[in-house]
Amino acid sequence: MYLTRKKKLGQSEKLDEIARACGDVWTDTVTWFWRTVSRQGVWLNKSQMMRWMCTRRISTDTKKNAFEHPDMEAFAGKQENPLATVGSRYNIAQNTAQNVVKEFYHALDSWRERDNPDANPPFRRKRYYKANWNYTQITLRDDGVLRLSTGRGNEPVLIEWPHPKPKRVEIGWDGEQYEARAQYPVEPNRDPKGDKVAGIDLGIVHLAAASTGERTWLINGRHLRSLRRYQNKTNAALQSEIDTKEEGSRRWQRLVTSKKKQLSSLRNQIRDVLHKLSRRLVETLYQEGVSTLVVGDVRDIRDGLDYGAKGNQRLHQWAHGAFRHMLTYKAELAGMEVKLEPERDTTKTCPSCGTKNPTRGRKYRCSSCHAAFHRDEVGALNIREKYLDGDGWQDGYLSSPVVAGQGFTAAPSETSNETKAYSSPRGDKTDQPIPFASGEAAAPSTTREAPHERVTTHPTGVRFRPHMDCGGDKFPVISSQG
Repeated sequence: MYLTRKKKLGQSEKLDEIARACGDVWTDTVTWFWRTVSRQGVWLNKSQMMRWMCTRRISTDTKKNAFEHPDMEAFAGKQENPLATVGSRYNIAQNTAQNVVKEFYHALDSWRERDNPDANPPFRRKRYYKANWNYTQITLRDDGVLRLSTGRGNEPVLIEWPHPKPKRVEIGWDGEQYEARAQYPVEPNRDPKGDKVAGIDLGIVHLAAASTGERTWLINGRHLRSLRRYQNKTNAALQSEIDTKEEGSRRWQRLVTSKKKQLSSLRNQIRDVLHKLSRRLVETLYQEGVSTLVVGDVRDIRDGLDYGAKGNQRLHQWAHGAFRHMLTYKAELAGMEVKLEPERDTTKTCPSCGTKNPTRGRKYRCSSCHAAFHRDEVGALNIREKYLDGDGWQDGYLSSPVVAGQGFTAAPSETSNETKAYSSPRGDKTDQPIPFASGEAAAPSTTREAPHERVTTHPTGVRFRPHMDCGGDKFPVISSQG
């Protein structure tokens, strides 16, 4: 695996020129690839397209350089590439141009692997595109300057770099300026402490629920939701103010600058919270002896769903992909393995008896065996069991129904009027009836030896807020102070 170091480079004419040249390579690759498909019915492979786009002449006289399709009369004999003249239209190194072609074919292969009729292949033209340099094009000088070759006769790109020589360097636009992204190969720095398997159910209110079958951890995502809500309100307020000003005026420019600055700060805060939460979860599971993380696959959850304006906005701003990526590389660094598992029916199926029940709110109650769980805990348990047992998880696998967070046998208390103080989401104590009396049992089955323990995880360094706590006093809590 690779880790990335980043450095802001600002904006310069040299970087604009390189990005524009890479955009020309991408545009010509897309144009000629689909034009060949349309006219010849041929899908050029990567080596053919790289030879066609990145050299001044191509030869099909020898078997080594011959195109595989016999009907391509346009390439018979020696043909001069109309897109690469003697002066070379692409004013960049040949390897950099070839990397752009590779990026196109990587996107094309990704589209073909998805096998989704609604997905679109890469077909859009680009005015600018990111530039990539391979290891042979990179030189780290003795004075700590990174030299990136841009082709014979061109001035190289020079970057002050206090780190070792990277394996690969990419320069792209981050929305405000150019950014250098250097990749370094790394190996896991430690081995797992055990061989446990943990199921992870991703969500919005709770960013993740992780369960080893013995203990369950809940990661509160309300702080992240509050940042998203503030980001949306800030964007709407500033944009409505910008719309009332004359475009290009001094006041318009100030508002646009202020909008970019505020939204950039909020994006950084959101990314910071995601990093801290993912790191804390991985470290918790590592200390628990977990060697395999089974994450619910929600990549296609947005397809064909309509929850209304507000619901769709929350769903589309759900950062499950970014969180899963951070979780994956942090777990791999700790020597753990990460697997994806489809989430279908994992939240509805009772872990005790296999009955499917509709979910309402945060609580899950089975209509058959009367087991009660936290809804996200059910998803994490079933994802884990689905990975371990295949289709057998739908028949129920827990030895007895249990109340989430407790080791008691679950049974409905029809006559008990007992009440107990529970912690509300804001930290207040409220008197609520106990859903199940701890001393009553619905069946002679024994209680589980290892109870579920709900743990609310907060990012280290984030100021504690009362609404971030969703656990009671009896549950162990991983707070921001430790």
